[in-house]
Amino acid sequence: MKMTVKKLLFLLLAGVFLLYGCGSGNYANDTPSEEDSGKTADGSMSAEPGNGGGSDDAAEAICAMVLVDPGGNRYFIDVNAGTFFTAPIPEEFTNADGEMLEESDLSAGDLVEIYGNGIMLESYPGQYPGVSRMVLVQEGTEEDASQYQELIDQVYAEPDPSELPVMSVEYTTKLAVTSMLLSSGNYEWAYSDENGETQHVAACGSHILEWEELADARLEEPADLRLLPSGDMKSVEITRWPVSAWEAHDSSAAGEKVEAAEEEGSYVIKAAEPGYVYLVVGHWTEGYVEFGFYTQ
Repeated sequence: MKMTVKKLLFLLLAGVFLLYGCGSGNYANDTPSEEDSGKTADGSMSAEPGNGGGSDDAAEAICAMVLVDPGGNRYFIDVNAGTFFTAPIPEEFTNADGEMLEESDLSAGDLVEIYGNGIMLESYPGQYPGVSRMVLVQEGTEEDASQYQELIDQVYAEPDPSELPVMSVEYTTKLAVTSMLLSSGNYEWAYSDENGETQHVAACGSHILEWEELADARLEEPADLRLLPSGDMKSVEITRWPVSAWEAHDSSAAGEKVEAAEEEGSYVIKAAEPGYVYLVVGHWTEGYVEFGFYTQ
């Protein structure tokens, strides 16, 4: 009986959001449209021809609530289909009056309309990389978002202080938005154990040009590379070498310093070119970790 009441409350709340939160769309229609026929059972869009692949706004807008976990990671919940997913904040992010907004203007409980190609990647949470436009239609509160706390609890785990951070790089090509996990190397790290005592760990090994394996970013042309570290990274140092120096394991080769631009709360390597090895040294309060990759 308890589960039945929870489900009923969920449906009633979803109905309220559909009628009042995103009223400019067709979310309250009971009759499926031709576009809806392309949806999978979980509410995501299939990647079939004629179903949103041709233009940026080809699919019907998704009315979604913003959810945020204790680590600051942002998620969305489709208040119509119930799909739980992640999505990038596009450049075209406005309020209902068309005024431009920043990513920092989004808070837990807000309702947004998300426009894009309609292709939801099959993962959990889902991933919607093809977002072209987003509209903040109603500001909300953490209390509004609390009804979905069960979803956040499923994906969030308290970080282990002894665990080293990781870093990935995200970039866009003509075909897709790609994210890759970077190789890691030397580090120095300090943390407090369960007894409150400070522990120190370190690895001082080979130079990046002597690493046997490196993650690779396949670029068709120069592209912006967005660094996505875990935890609260304070600063970053970046150096690059020609790939030929890595192939020759020439650790004496001189590297070139690379400045990272700060955009929307993250560091971006602007117009990265194919043919280079990149060493990324991330600095946290607890210490530093080296990461590496090459472009081709």
